[in-house]
Amino acid sequence: MASPCKTMAWALVSLLLFPMFALAELPNADDRPFWTQKTCYREGGTVFAVGLSMGKRSLEDARQASFKAALWEISNYAQISDTTLFLVETQMTYEEQNPDASYSVWRLVRIPFPMIEKARELLTGNTPATRSTVHRIKKLEREDREDLADELRRALLQGEEEPKRPSRRAVVDKSLPTGSVHGINPTYHADEMVTLTIRAVDDTRLGTLLFFIHGTGVRKTWGINGREVTKKISFPASSLGPGKQVYTIKITDAAGNASLKKGVFRIVDFHDELYDILSRDMD
Repeated sequence: MASPCKTMAWALVSLLLFPMFALAELPNADDRPFWTQKTCYREGGTVFAVGLSMGKRSLEDARQASFKAALWEISNYAQISDTTLFLVETQMTYEEQNPDASYSVWRLVRIPFPMIEKARELLTGNTPATRSTVHRIKKLEREDREDLADELRRALLQGEEEPKRPSRRAVVDKSLPTGSVHGINPTYHADEMVTLTIRAVDDTRLGTLLFFIHGTGVRKTWGINGREVTKKISFPASSLGPGKQVYTIKITDAAGNASLKKGVFRIVDFHDELYDILSRDMD
């Protein structure tokens, strides 16, 4: 039978450690970008919308679902059920991987308000020319030819009969860069080095990579190029305070499209040290 002293010691350890284990190893709502708390809003002549996808097992499926969710938010704001003519641009995404290995993705998109009004006017008029263009746009979307679909949207919204054929250089890059962090541990002691590798990928050309830890002096920016880049960074754990550390990576491609990713790790604090000491005493 365990002695009363040992029982009390274990109870003390449990009470001290409970707050640490109760913290989910994900950034909380306050750590996310401010715009993830919004749905759809207008600033001047621009309407912004945030699409959220949760629980998807595939990151790519989560990204696509977040785009559809953002379109739905705009359609709800504009009271237009058909989103085919919406010519939206993605401003930024924010991604989290959940403890069950599923993904949550927030996507911030924008559309000029005059384009919403023009889309409403065209859909209400429902002329043969509009119906034909809408049909062609939907066909291009099914074929994953989004660039050509956008050119048709732009031509119709600007009152042109046929879209101007852009040169290869004029094609707008709307795809988002992606990235991942490898080699980071859940916890570190103050006498250890934190070493991690960041991988950035884009289908066209990368621009910049930023890594920083919130509320600390740990910050590094790289100018990058090419379609895939790997960077490594190391710093002493002693340069950070004890407890949870929230880090962010921001990847921007040459066209200005950006993606944010956040994660957490912990610097061992007094609770952990006390647990080690009491555990050794009770052996």
